[in-house]
Amino acid sequence: MDNQTRWKIEEEHDDNMRQLNQAEEMLDDYQREMNQTTSRLVDYVYGFYRELDEPIPYSLSHPFEEVLENYNFDLRKKREEIEELRIKEQQSFNEKMDL
Repeated sequence: MDNQTRWKIEEEHDDNMRQLNQAEEMLDDYQREMNQTTSRLVDYVYGFYRELDEPIPYSLSHPFEEVLENYNFDLRKKREEIEELRIKEQQSFNEKMDL
């Protein structure tokens, strides 16, 4: 394999891996934002009940926690998909470099 072909394969691989890393970083950002937003909403709802001087219902935060749990589950699935793509990309790169 000539140097230009090798360089092209390496550049393509680097671009693909960079895109996968960026996708993973986006998932991390979404998860952090969702956690922060959910926490603020729960604090707001609890604060609302405190201002009313009403008893706070048991498991008030349960709906929020359930949504957050489902969201985190979906993000874990997306991370697994990214990892599978990363492994396939590495295998493809190795095969191309072995030619």
